Amino acid sequence: MQHITASPGSMPLGVSDSPVYSDANNCDSGDLVADIAVSPGCNIRLFNNGETIFTEGSSADKAYIIESGYVEIFVGFGNESLHLNVLAPGDIFGEMGLIDASPRSASAKAIGPCRCIIVSATQVAERIESSSPLVRLLISMSLHRNRAYNAYLQTLANPQMRLPSPAATEKPYTRSHQYQQILADIKLESDLRNAVVNDELFLVYQPLLNLNTAKVVGFEALLRWQCPQRGLVSPQQFIALAEETSLILPMGDWILEHSCADLQRFQHQFDQLKPGSADFFISVNISVRQFQQPSFFERLIACTQRYGVEAKHIKLEVTEGIFLDEGEAIDAIDKCRAAGFQVSLDDFGTGYSSLNYLERCEIDYLKIDQSFIQKLCSSDRAQILVGSIIDIARKLGLPTVAEGIETPAQMAALRGMGCDIGQGFLFSRPLPLAEALALVGQPLALADCA
Repeated sequence: MQHITASPGSMPLGVSDSPVYSDANNCDSGDLVADIAVSPGCNIRLFNNGETIFTEGSSADKAYIIESGYVEIFVGFGNESLHLNVLAPGDIFGEMGLIDASPRSASAKAIGPCRCIIVSATQVAERIESSSPLVRLLISMSLHRNRAYNAYLQTLANPQMRLPSPAATEKPYTRSHQYQQILADIKLESDLRNAVVNDELFLVYQPLLNLNTAKVVGFEALLRWQCPQRGLVSPQQFIALAEETSLILPMGDWILEHSCADLQRFQHQFDQLKPGSADFFISVNISVRQFQQPSFFERLIACTQRYGVEAKHIKLEVTEGIFLDEGEAIDAIDKCRAAGFQVSLDDFGTGYSSLNYLERCEIDYLKIDQSFIQKLCSSDRAQILVGSIIDIARKLGLPTVAEGIETPAQMAALRGMGCDIGQGFLFSRPLPLAEALALVGQPLALADCA
């Protein structure tokens, strides 16, 4: 075999991607030791030393990210094969065929035991479709260059011929922020896909307080992720990624299912104490994609029936992003409200046309974005805006919820303006279910947020 070195940035991104093995076989760890369970159908593949990952000319339906071990990339067969590169943990390979639906232009095999994350064609396609025209052009240029390079290598008749290595010009690409961010996002998404099926997600509940009576009137269900490898992942990091992909759909179903199950427990606690449980509710955030699904309402109803909870105890929090298709959004909101669900317009004041939606659509609550609350005691403009929002809501007969309350001064200002419900660290951080249940019917001491 001839040896021609190429950089991890050029050749791995120029190799295609379809395995020649079955999912069940590749999820079998054999003599490899995996740090998490690997089962048929998962998105982790384990390869033994010398095992072929894919061959030149085969169809492409997957790409790979190396988690551990090394992979050799080469073109040609037998004694005429040419060594291109050895890839290490963190490298991605096999993606070319996903991008342009062409056969693989090189072969890949494991050097020693190797563990790889599967990158599906859907994952790649979603990112390409949502990218800018310039990014798509750069991808096309890169594909043309890499495929031409691989084709040229196969035409070499002289085994001793030495080609200039592209390592010097391509290596910086693998260290660029853009490349590292894309790689990190794909790996995060792969881990998140596992989290949905491996029971790594859980809900916490943040109390919602009546600012006039200081009683807990409800809780907002908030999603959290405890990853075995990453630890507790920030919601700001993974929820935005889920919303960019189809992952938000199974996650949204998971949240609804567990929220209804927990609501049943809350209701049982209230029924024992009898302190006005009829007004109690759980707020559930509904993503734009989730709300736009034709079957959303039917699944929502089925979920409440499964756990024997009433629609009036569930508040659906939506953002104005659902109004991208305004007619369908208004119809869907009306359908939910007619069934007894409450609908709250979340992050109010941050959109460009929030007031327009208030005029066209019937809702039940306005939730004032925390960015206004944070400046409430330091900005006259923020005070005027929040006061105006509360005044408009009152005239429309809509209760208001202020999120992100952290100081007694903010609470006093909101109470003076007539805000109805407050939420924030001043009252409580998001709590596990058992601790949230313990708050039912109990006075809530203000936290020290100094």
